[in-house]
Amino acid sequence: MEYVYHGSKTHGIKSMEPRPSTHGTYVYATESKAIAIVMSKRCGDDATYSFMRNKEGTYDLIERLPHAFDKSYSNDFSLYTLDATNFKDIKTGFNEVVSDKTEKVVKEEIFPSAMDAIKKLEEEGKIKIYRYPERPDYIPEDDMDLVEKVKYVHDKLGKMNDAFSFYRWIFLHPNIENEFRKLAKEYNIDLPWNYDEIKNFYVARQQDNPDHECYIDNAEEMYKLTHQEKKL
Repeated sequence: MEYVYHGSKTHGIKSMEPRPSTHGTYVYATESKAIAIVMSKRCGDDATYSFMRNKEGTYDLIERLPHAFDKSYSNDFSLYTLDATNFKDIKTGFNEVVSDKTEKVVKEEIFPSAMDAIKKLEEEGKIKIYRYPERPDYIPEDDMDLVEKVKYVHDKLGKMNDAFSFYRWIFLHPNIENEFRKLAKEYNIDLPWNYDEIKNFYVARQQDNPDHECYIDNAEEMYKLTHQEKKL
């Protein structure tokens, strides 16, 4: 490979410095422009979307909260081209490569709409977008894959969960609250039972990081849907 790509909501980057992450201190990039574009979102993480390679060899982009993509991809972004010389595959579990060196930007392309860009990828057959509650067959209807992911990150990757991480998961996914509480208890983490108290923790964090924690109304919609289903 001659070039790799890195998507970002930040414009005008001239060089990229290695930064600490789950796997080490690296600059991350990918050989796939499609993946780089999907990762150019304004906000969002494993609690709000899933991005998976499917059996056809393309990718599924799955919304895990009602209308979350309207926020996640509400930004413009830049697609950066980098020289691939220093990048290597360390088997992070996804189609990405890393460099432990400062990397100069070869080219910057500015896109006015992340949402329009991912819709174009779908038109080109490179990804398939699933809007909540739609999902591919391999995503369980009960969302237990999210609980298993939290457990995997804690047990296998050594990324320790704290009380706030569970507040956040429960607030965003009240439909699997009991399962998250069982997992928290397994890790000796005490959680409040009051929904409003859990919401207040999230709202306080949102004030500290409004661009990332912007899913309050999405979570409240999920809460209403969850309790409507319980009444049926």
